[in-house]
Amino acid sequence: MDRSVLMGIAALATLGLGANSAIAERESRTWKLSLESGAEYDSNLHRVEVLDGEVGGVDAGPLMRAAARYKLSERPDKRSQLRLDLRGGGKLFAVPEGQSENLAVVFADLNYQRRLGTSQAVLGLRGNYFDAIDLRPFGDGVRPTSGRSFRTSEVGTFLTLPAEGGHRLSIQGGVRDFVYKPDSDYSWRGPLVGLRYASTHWLGNPDEEEGAASIDVRAAYQAGLRSYEGRAFRNACAPGDMPTPDCFVPTEESRSDLNHSLVVEGVYTSKQIYSLLYGAEISDSNSYGQAAVRQRVEAGFTSAVFAEVFVTARAIVRLNTFLDPLLLARDLQNQNFVSIEDENRNSLSLHLARDLGRHWGAELRLAVYSNEFATQELSFRRQTAYLGLLYRFEEDSRSRL
Repeated sequence: MDRSVLMGIAALATLGLGANSAIAERESRTWKLSLESGAEYDSNLHRVEVLDGEVGGVDAGPLMRAAARYKLSERPDKRSQLRLDLRGGGKLFAVPEGQSENLAVVFADLNYQRRLGTSQAVLGLRGNYFDAIDLRPFGDGVRPTSGRSFRTSEVGTFLTLPAEGGHRLSIQGGVRDFVYKPDSDYSWRGPLVGLRYASTHWLGNPDEEEGAASIDVRAAYQAGLRSYEGRAFRNACAPGDMPTPDCFVPTEESRSDLNHSLVVEGVYTSKQIYSLLYGAEISDSNSYGQAAVRQRVEAGFTSAVFAEVFVTARAIVRLNTFLDPLLLARDLQNQNFVSIEDENRNSLSLHLARDLGRHWGAELRLAVYSNEFATQELSFRRQTAYLGLLYRFEEDSRSRL
């Protein structure tokens, strides 16, 4: 695999925060298609928490995964660029206990940007849609749960200002809508604004040195107002009493959160890739029990190891601080609904990939999840193991200058 493939593998294991780059000077069209399928084992398919020392109520079982992705990048002229990213997939469990966890996923992202006049500034429009859908082809099975099905969409605009030395700053604004299907009280919508910064520093000349190393620095800040369908709660316990579920009383006021997020990431790329990321999310809510500060640190490493096998290791440590005493529905609070796989837990994962020819590849993924650093009254443990095949095809057509 060459350097570009190595960077692509690392991108699967780290959070990309790069700002939108300037439009290239050459007209072109590229598209990529990838298909993936394989088998997985999940040791805690309902992702339940239990009291320390207990093992009952945790179901495990095998499942099948399948996914497809299509990416299109087109530059109809020297000033504009269109990007389309379509994804679909699903997972089906082979045991009755897992039927309520079957999911299908549909994702679409459309990005159009155009350079302004003779400057390098770029104005763009973006929209995306993500839908996690319950699948019950074999019935509800045993112990049906509420599931993790949700739908989210976002539309917005951005302005990217490139500068000399590989620096890029983007200003963005938009509106996001989130629907939590099992309970509409957790559905919300609202505006958001943000800033993104990215820079690339080369430790050598990339045009003359094939192995020239680079350092990428990325940072993003976003603030959004979330207006919920559900009501805000207040604490009706007597002063000094420990809050209990009976103390949380709904008000006539709708729940409203002000959400801030900050992410800073550094990536060093040479023959290996090293990445380090810090993220923080602050939720200020008018509903008692919902205000929280969530922090995470992610470290990643990608390298060729042996027999043309590439390995990516990734560790995530999280610290959650709830500003009010916790509600009992803690597992729901811990979900940020970024994807159906985001645990918001501490985790350690290993991803091995090897090409099996020009278009085919094989993948092995192992992951271990445990409690985030917060209260330890409940214990969470989950392990997954996946083995699958990947098919890739791409086409690149460029016009001559």
